[in-house]
Amino acid sequence: MNYAELEQAIKDWINKPNLGKIVPTLIRFGQRDLEDNLRIRPMEYNPTTANVNAGTASLALPSDYIELLWLKLIDGTTVYPIAYREDYKTMMQLAYNTNDTGLPVMIARVADNLVFDIKTDIAYTRDWAYYRRLTTLIAAAPSNTNWWSENAEEAFLMACLNKASLYVSGIPKEDKEKWASAALETIERLRLGNSSESTSGVILRSAPWVL
Repeated sequence: MNYAELEQAIKDWINKPNLGKIVPTLIRFGQRDLEDNLRIRPMEYNPTTANVNAGTASLALPSDYIELLWLKLIDGTTVYPIAYREDYKTMMQLAYNTNDTGLPVMIARVADNLVFDIKTDIAYTRDWAYYRRLTTLIAAAPSNTNWWSENAEEAFLMACLNKASLYVSGIPKEDKEKWASAALETIERLRLGNSSESTSGVILRSAPWVL
């Protein structure tokens, strides 16, 4: 499903005149809802490693960042995982009330940065992975398709319709309830599929017990 097909599907399901102007916003909000509620493998990103200079106190977060998976510093062939996260108020004191340097072992999120507990003593290589927002679906190529529209089209459509039901007047109550339920169900299917794959299909580890 590309942008035009999703746009037309939204218009057909809602079946209201003069909807065209707000459809791009509904699509953007629908994608944002999916990414706010899911942490699945297509959202994982391991960018190219980068240098971290000696005396570095924090790392700037990229604009597509949602949530950290892991972070490690590398010195030659030695890897130092940053295994701990701390409350940001405590980290502010640790990071900014001292000029000491050393090997960071903790981080905290402060605004759009990950702050180290101590400034780096030497230059390291940074390697990390994080959940990111995917390319936003828009009408113009090449972004007129994305992972959501190609691989999770039902979830994408239901997320857009559910969002529309909150803001578009005159939608019947039964449609609102149907779309809200379908949005939750399709998100859960994506979550379960991701969980099953991550445990090599061992369903007892990735699905709730049924009594």
